[in-house]
Amino acid sequence: MTEAICPCCNSEMRGQGDVVEGHMHFCSSCRGILASDRWLNTNMRQTNLRNLRNSVFDGLPAGYRCPTCQGEMVKGPVTTTQGASIEVDGCLKCGSLWFDNREIEPFIPDIREKASLPVDSNPILPAISGGMTVAKSVISGLFGAVGSLAGRNEEDSEE
Repeated sequence: MTEAICPCCNSEMRGQGDVVEGHMHFCSSCRGILASDRWLNTNMRQTNLRNLRNSVFDGLPAGYRCPTCQGEMVKGPVTTTQGASIEVDGCLKCGSLWFDNREIEPFIPDIREKASLPVDSNPILPAISGGMTVAKSVISGLFGAVGSLAGRNEEDSEE
């Protein structure tokens, strides 16, 4: 399987799949997915795939090369089954499609199981909650320092 570098964050992507069912590359840094034409044919409903291809391949140049075959990438707006519009990129040479973070989910709801992806409900939440823990610790430390400068103990009340 060809190694691939993520077009969004330049990280090495993890590849999986085989010649029969196609290949899928997943970026663990930005959570983007590059799915080969064969993988999409194997895993996506044909009506959804046809609509995706029509929208993407009638689009404009995306400004980068395919991570697996170096073909020209184009981009186009695609309407999801929920009515939202997202931009999907596709390779004119090999037919692979690039989905930014979680954009493939409206088209393949069980993508996490099919592709053995991490089961986080929202990849941004761990970063936010981790940042909140650090922020609380810093704020607590600042209040403790201010209190000791003022000659107060943590047990002192606000009465």
